Amino acid sequence: MKFKSERDILVEALSAASRVVATRLIGASSGILLSLSGNQLTVTGTDLDITVRTAVDVIGIEDGSSVVPARLIVDAVRSLEAGAVTIASTDETVEVSLARAKFSLRTFAVVDYPKLPPVSGPLTSIAASDLIAGLNQVVRAAANDDARPLLTGVLFTTDNGVLRLIATDSYRLAVRDVPEVEGIGGSHDLLVPARALQELQRAAASLASDSTIGVTLTDAEICFVVGGTSIASRLIDGNYPSVLQLIPASYPNQLRVAKDTLLTSLKRAKLLAKDSTSSVRLTMKERSVEIRTQSHDAGDVEDNVDADYGGEEMTIAFNPSFLIDGIEAVPGDEVVLEMSDSVRPAMVHGVEDTRFRYLLMPVRVQ
Repeated sequence: MKFKSERDILVEALSAASRVVATRLIGASSGILLSLSGNQLTVTGTDLDITVRTAVDVIGIEDGSSVVPARLIVDAVRSLEAGAVTIASTDETVEVSLARAKFSLRTFAVVDYPKLPPVSGPLTSIAASDLIAGLNQVVRAAANDDARPLLTGVLFTTDNGVLRLIATDSYRLAVRDVPEVEGIGGSHDLLVPARALQELQRAAASLASDSTIGVTLTDAEICFVVGGTSIASRLIDGNYPSVLQLIPASYPNQLRVAKDTLLTSLKRAKLLAKDSTSSVRLTMKERSVEIRTQSHDAGDVEDNVDADYGGEEMTIAFNPSFLIDGIEAVPGDEVVLEMSDSVRPAMVHGVEDTRFRYLLMPVRVQ
């Protein structure tokens, strides 16, 4: 196998494949498969649950395949100067060169690489901008703790014929209705790993606003096709918890505030919240909200932001990172924070666009 490719294009494809290669894997499974046919290079990475394939146009010189060390090949190509990188492989090594610099890396046997099924089945096209906008809001709330595998996924469900995305890590809950997109699984709920959806978000980041994403679905797997990249993932098996019942029908206390002003203040307060037990306190008053963080080791910070507040004067505390995540995801220039009291979950949403809702547990403070 031998070909030439622009460094930046190659780094992007190699990086996408390497991100899903699990460090726990050994041998050929810990590598990236490079397959050249004519002027098209296919770069494949997998952890046996998620598979990313990217097709890249290159200058093909000699067809063939090679399995290269995942992290090492990315670092090697990235370290080269900008320009056309030449990659040539033999049975046991692959040479990566540009100008006077040359790497010679040991390879794995192609026959030992996992046998991955091709993308197959009917392809459904959905509007990329609508789906990705919803995922950008919801994926952040999924758990990253493998001890709770159900919560590491995003639930794709159907409500009145339209797609609803749900994610929770048990401390916060994100719900986004995507009325522009029909339910992907029909009447069946799909639980898609958040890791696969993060790769989908990256792959779709540079798409034009009128682009589409292809979706192929089987009983156990879902595959998203974005341009020359496909992201196939096993679905998580299990019954997702009934989390929507946690959302109260109404709240007696409501704060309405400028989004950017509140975010700036919260990020300032977060500077002193150095560990997972730290919190930011919000004291609601009629025309303002007082924001404060105290740290026994570092000191304290106070701020006061103009706001419209209706309800009883109260103080409530949150994990600052979780609160910032929710507010950043709200569309528009203003954000609404609704509360029952200082110990029950609060709701974050927009003023007019309430398709996105973010439920957040307060932090108990002494």
